[in-house]
Amino acid sequence: MAKTAALNLRVSESLKLKLGQFAELTHRTPSAVAERAMEAFLDRELEMFEAIEQSQEDFRQGRTVSHEHAMARIRATIEKHRPKE
Repeated sequence: MAKTAALNLRVSESLKLKLGQFAELTHRTPSAVAERAMEAFLDRELEMFEAIEQSQEDFRQGRTVSHEHAMARIRATIEKHRPKE
């Protein structure tokens, strides 16, 4: 079992009620639901933050394409996947 730590957190009454309702419906504890939700949120947010950082580094290093080139690639991809009539 993973080591745990206590965290005191203030939330709105409506969020607390939703958490309790979801915990009850899924037969989990409110703590388990909150932990899973926060982990999923933070994983997604950190991934986006890292992608932004990488994009900024790519820009600084000159690893870019023109707007026209990017749009041409996007249009070609759309056309390639357009249903044939």
